Amino acid sequence: MEKLDVYALIDELQEEIQMSPTKGFSKSKLVDEKIVLEIIDDIRRALKDELEFSKRVLKDKEQIIKSAQAQAEEIKKQSAVEVEEMVRESAVTKAAHDKAEQILENSKNKAAAIRKSAMDYAEEVFDDLEDYYKENIDLIRENRARLHGKGSTAAPQRLEDEDESSIL
Repeated sequence: MEKLDVYALIDELQEEIQMSPTKGFSKSKLVDEKIVLEIIDDIRRALKDELEFSKRVLKDKEQIIKSAQAQAEEIKKQSAVEVEEMVRESAVTKAAHDKAEQILENSKNKAAAIRKSAMDYAEEVFDDLEDYYKENIDLIRENRARLHGKGSTAAPQRLEDEDESSIL
């Protein structure tokens, strides 16, 4: 079936009216009723086809809009899920980073405390050793002086009398 153009049909109707002979001396025209009615029927069919096409276009438009809205909503939901996941991962990462910093700080503090305790202990040992050797050096000097007859007549003391376990 040939597609009918409404405007072409209206032009054809206009031409039919314009080309029709006039009736006597009046401006009234004598038109061929059959031709005019055929053109009007063609216009109706053309308008009906155009109307149906317009309805299909509107229906398709509505479906396309609904589909686009559904896709947009799905994209929005997916984006929200992804953002939430990124925030959750970020929070977990931050918590892990904070915990690692806390552990590192605690380790540094414990290492410093252990180092200080070791230094204090070593200092005590050196002080004890120094006192022990000073006493023994004094005793050696005293014994040497007695040996050469410069000191008191008391018997020299022996190092073995000292409790050596008190050094350490």
